[in-house]
Amino acid sequence: MELNEQGVLLIDEQDICNMYFYSVHDGTAFKDSFRFEMQLQGIELHPGSVTELVHPPQMPEGYPEEDLPLVIEAVYAVIRENDPGFGVWS
Repeated sequence: MELNEQGVLLIDEQDICNMYFYSVHDGTAFKDSFRFEMQLQGIELHPGSVTELVHPPQMPEGYPEEDLPLVIEAVYAVIRENDPGFGVWS
């Protein structure tokens, strides 16, 4: 995971694997596992810090593809907690 200077939050396959691991093995919700991953990686969000989200187009190999929308929605939800206007188009 990386938040670059242009405000693009890059989520990679390893981030998704980690979120899935916490969910399956610890019963942690995807939102909470994403928050934990951000904390581990030292990423802090505030209003306007994320301008775009880039994530893998599919689940990593070996993970259920149908869970990708749940994982990505959890990421969006956490971003919106810190920036309610993120992803809202006028």
